[in-house]
Amino acid sequence: MAGLADVPVGSGALVDIGGDGQLLLVRPSESEVRAFNPACPHQGTTVNPPAGGTISCPTHRSAFDPATGAVLSGPSPRGLAEVAVTVSGPDVVLS
Repeated sequence: MAGLADVPVGSGALVDIGGDGQLLLVRPSESEVRAFNPACPHQGTTVNPPAGGTISCPTHRSAFDPATGAVLSGPSPRGLAEVAVTVSGPDVVLS
């Protein structure tokens, strides 16, 4: 799905997953990679990768925790949906 080197520590990247759309990969630490559905639960806008310690929605400025996907500020009614991924050698793959 993506190379581990393509996901900077403390940041993240939107990656295409074929006909299934995109995932937001985030790397809160050197040893941890998490994935979220990048559609903001408020109105479905694709969120931005983490910057300044938060994932943000460009439409109405909802903010999410990059380590958990939890909503930090609204109007989003809930956090981002997590998608299970694992690191396999140099790659991040769907679990």
